[in-house]
Amino acid sequence: MASAIYGQCTVAVAQDSLTACVGDTIFLSASGSNEYLWSHDATLSCDTCASPFIILSDTSSYVLVKGTSQISQMATNGNFSSGNTGFLTAYTYNATSIWNEGTYAVGPNPNAVHPNFGSWGDHTTGTGNYMLVNGSTGGNKILWRQIVSFPPGVQVTVKWWMLTFVTPPGSLQLKLAGTNIGNPVSTPNSTGSWSQATRTFTVPASGSATINLVTTSAALSGNDFGIDDISYQYDCESYDTVWIAPKSDAQILLDSTSLFACDSLCFTLENELDTLGLLNYQWVLNDGTTDTSSVFTHCLVDSGNYSGYLITSSSEGCTDSVALPSMRVGYTRKLDSITFDGEGSANINGTWVLDPDQTNALHVYFESLLASGPDDSLFVSVNNTQWLISSNDYKVSLDPLPVNPEPQTICAYLYTADGCVDSLCQEVAFYPTMTVPNFFTPNGDMVNDRLDILSENAEQLHQRIYNRWGQLVYESFLPDESWDGTFEGAPVAAGVYFLEIEASNAFSQHREIIVRHAVHVMR
Repeated sequence: MASAIYGQCTVAVAQDSLTACVGDTIFLSASGSNEYLWSHDATLSCDTCASPFIILSDTSSYVLVKGTSQISQMATNGNFSSGNTGFLTAYTYNATSIWNEGTYAVGPNPNAVHPNFGSWGDHTTGTGNYMLVNGSTGGNKILWRQIVSFPPGVQVTVKWWMLTFVTPPGSLQLKLAGTNIGNPVSTPNSTGSWSQATRTFTVPASGSATINLVTTSAALSGNDFGIDDISYQYDCESYDTVWIAPKSDAQILLDSTSLFACDSLCFTLENELDTLGLLNYQWVLNDGTTDTSSVFTHCLVDSGNYSGYLITSSSEGCTDSVALPSMRVGYTRKLDSITFDGEGSANINGTWVLDPDQTNALHVYFESLLASGPDDSLFVSVNNTQWLISSNDYKVSLDPLPVNPEPQTICAYLYTADGCVDSLCQEVAFYPTMTVPNFFTPNGDMVNDRLDILSENAEQLHQRIYNRWGQLVYESFLPDESWDGTFEGAPVAAGVYFLEIEASNAFSQHREIIVRHAVHVMR
């Protein structure tokens, strides 16, 4: 019975046990594998290196390494260079002729054992041996068998090369003992060219694998082929352990959360693993500050980035060190003022009053500080709508200003790249406006029966209407009242009437809004 034993993986560490102070750097080393995977220590500098290091903690007890090697090996006499040996078969061997179905030879040239076959070299060199096969017509016949010992449970990929002598092609099924591995694979559809087939199986728990290449075609015509370079490829794993014994206790545990504040930052840091203050301390910050207290309290007032470290030592001479959490003080860029541009606009008692009939512009002024960075962003918020303006200047503008002509609060927000923000709001109001029709038809048809004066921002709308003889026929002070074309309860005569309308609000004393207009009463 043909059998072979393939490599068992081994990985070995340089030292099985190590002793050091908490916080010390311990260098590890392993050999014997192609790939490594270290585990069971969060401080590993590299979990896939052959020689990583760890920072020892008081909870460290061991480090585990898994070695993985990819084994690629030719099957025993898989390239047939040793002739008809190293495998079992149900086919009949004939070194000089494979004229009959179900026969095979091992040699460098199929034409030498069958005159109807061409002359094709082996897959490896073109001059070596390979298995020359006249396929059986019985189907399901073992062509090649090896019993191989692998590491139990690994995934083995079997590879072999095939060349067709005469078409139609032959068909082969890989079996693990009596179990099919994948689907059958056909030899090439054309003669004289090599192609590779692969199938993968899991090695049984016993580690012994009976590997069969079985011909499945029963065709009398064709079904003749060559086999070469049968090989196995698999990954195997092994483990080893480094045992670690901490010598003493000088370890550090700081809150590593990054610290940030706008304009100034005050903080307190302490070693959560030394609540009794038994260790010696040296706090160092890159602004030049040092401290030997067990609890470090400090304030930063200049904008910028800060870093530092802490060194501790115990009475037994062990030390530990750790970087302080990253710190940053951001700068709040200041907004100065909000102003408006437009004909007739004015700042009245802190409120900007605008003429809605004019084109108005908004200007936001802010601190000019190029050092604050080009990614500062100015958000101008108007009626829940935001405009994003990037600028390193001192002023931005919205011209024209897209707002509804009604009293409102307009706010500007200046955000820096750090998220520091300054805000400024401005009350805005508008002078009143009105629209007066040229005629109306008070004839009771429910269409245009009243003289409706359309006004905006008017708290009072004083309407006076005169006939052609100057007689006052209608007067009102409220914006929502309108003339129905009557005087003293009776309809007025059709004709031209004269209107004098004065619109006012809290700001109109600074600007007279009076319209004199003629209107036609049509019946």
